Amino acid sequence: MFDAITIMPATHLFYVTIGIALTVWVGRTLRIHGRVFLAKGCKGNEELADSLSHLLSVGFYLLHIGCILLTLKMGGYAIDLVEAIELLSTKTGMVLVVLAISHFAHIALYARIHGKPRYANAPTGFERATTAEIL
Repeated sequence: MFDAITIMPATHLFYVTIGIALTVWVGRTLRIHGRVFLAKGCKGNEELADSLSHLLSVGFYLLHIGCILLTLKMGGYAIDLVEAIELLSTKTGMVLVVLAISHFAHIALYARIHGKPRYANAPTGFERATTAEIL
């Protein structure tokens, strides 16, 4: 049914399609839902929040699509359907791990833009003291 000549191009095509689809999904999710955090961190400056959101998205897509394309040749060579599925799942799993790391890096960036967290039960204006303030 499948031979070694046709299985690798099909595997590559599936890998690139799945990898880019996952990247676009995560990128759109970060842009849509992260924009609220950027707007708050930019103190209501909508133009700055939109610009920063766009720049982060472009960098995200460049990084991840570049990694997908660079790893296309990595991982071995499949000569039958079982090996092709294993290769595809390994590469797709790696894409998901890298996307997850990037997702958490974006969340950390959004948290950093907001500054220090306030205590929930503290009076307004009371922030957690830093080590330098204690000394």
